Amino acid sequence: MLVTTADLWEPRPGTLLCWDLSAPAHGAPAELSLNQRNHLAGAMAGAPTVWLAAAFDVDGPIEPVALSRTWRAFLARHGSLQLEVLAGPEGLQARRHHPGTLTWSVTTVGHTSTVEETRAALHGALDERCGPFAYPAFLPAAISRPDRSTIVLGMDHLHCDAHSVAVAVEELAHLYAAFTEGGEEPSLPPVTSFLEAVSQGSDGPARVSDDDPLLRGWGEFLGGRGHRLPTFPLPLGLEPGERAAQATAVAPLADADLMDRIGARARNSGASTYAAVLAALATAICDLGGGDRLETMAPVSTRSAGPVTRSLGWYTTTVPLTVPASLTDLGLAEAGDAVRHGVRLGSVPLDQVLGSLAEPLVQTRSDVFVVSWVDYRHVPGGSAHLDRAAQHISASTLADDLQIWFSRTHTGLAVRVRHPDTAVASASVSLLLDRLEHNLAGLGTSASLPAQPYRVGTN
Repeated sequence: MLVTTADLWEPRPGTLLCWDLSAPAHGAPAELSLNQRNHLAGAMAGAPTVWLAAAFDVDGPIEPVALSRTWRAFLARHGSLQLEVLAGPEGLQARRHHPGTLTWSVTTVGHTSTVEETRAALHGALDERCGPFAYPAFLPAAISRPDRSTIVLGMDHLHCDAHSVAVAVEELAHLYAAFTEGGEEPSLPPVTSFLEAVSQGSDGPARVSDDDPLLRGWGEFLGGRGHRLPTFPLPLGLEPGERAAQATAVAPLADADLMDRIGARARNSGASTYAAVLAALATAICDLGGGDRLETMAPVSTRSAGPVTRSLGWYTTTVPLTVPASLTDLGLAEAGDAVRHGVRLGSVPLDQVLGSLAEPLVQTRSDVFVVSWVDYRHVPGGSAHLDRAAQHISASTLADDLQIWFSRTHTGLAVRVRHPDTAVASASVSLLLDRLEHNLAGLGTSASLPAQPYRVGTN
């Protein structure tokens, strides 16, 4: 699956179709998760719309009746898309709409003739529709073409996480294929409702005792940083308090063969492939003057096996990572230990962590330096996403820190970097990606020697 952003998306032109739906003025009360509450707090404070979109191709022109049936069946499976949030004088109110109470309609928005025109039309529609305080906070759409069409589902982050985007592609593709053949709704695997998981407290980590060592571990991580969340250590060209428009860098880093060799090297040191990539990143940042340890936050999935694998929702928590800048076998072993330690700390709910701190967090930037990892080989759909030209598209907003998304697929490893749109930040990112690619290539060799010293301007 290609992971990109709205400003870099290149949808081919065609006939743009959008689906709308209206809900009654009432619904069943619903609960919100910690992630959702934090997301909504940002939106209420004026933060830009944050949405994710799934896009994939199908043969031939769109069949509106079949795709309408597809949308209805998909929404009926996933409680997350039945959620509406209202912001009123008494605070947030969440309610759930029964699928049978919704009224659907489809509109031909118009015809586009260029990639730029198509991207602008979809970008505008996604920004308008996918805000958290309206229903629906998602946009079902399609670009119909005579040869090969594109189905698009944009969702406010309220409804989904990155894993959910892969779920959407896989299930929408199966549903649409069945309905275009005039058949009945296909039998899909069982699924857990995210709304029910939230109400049962099974969407994330469970609270621990106040004297749990894991809480002390969080305190040590944050206390050692002056109770500040991690920030990217290389120059970004912004003064404290400043934000800039978001820029995005997307690049391939390693092919499948190299990733297999990196994985073998990591396993020999007792580490995961993810830990080895983090060690390569830490070393790249160190080589550019960013310190000898990578301190960052990482979103990790709270999903377990079974029906929750197919659930559309926001099943993530955040873990702290401190990874040494070393590509030796010992360094990889330490990186593996760092990831395991971070994951253990992530088994504590973040609201409990914050409530346990001796001092409040000091927020120096609006964004947090995070490094995300998704292995698309093991999500619903797997290698079929390649044939479907599946894409994960994220909104373009504002930025005052750097955030990295690694995506592992059957073709190798790619990266998406979100950063402030400044000349300084662009230069830092360019140097970082060059050095990171170099380090990954070195990790793929059989030698266990340290990487050769690197100096800016000499390689």
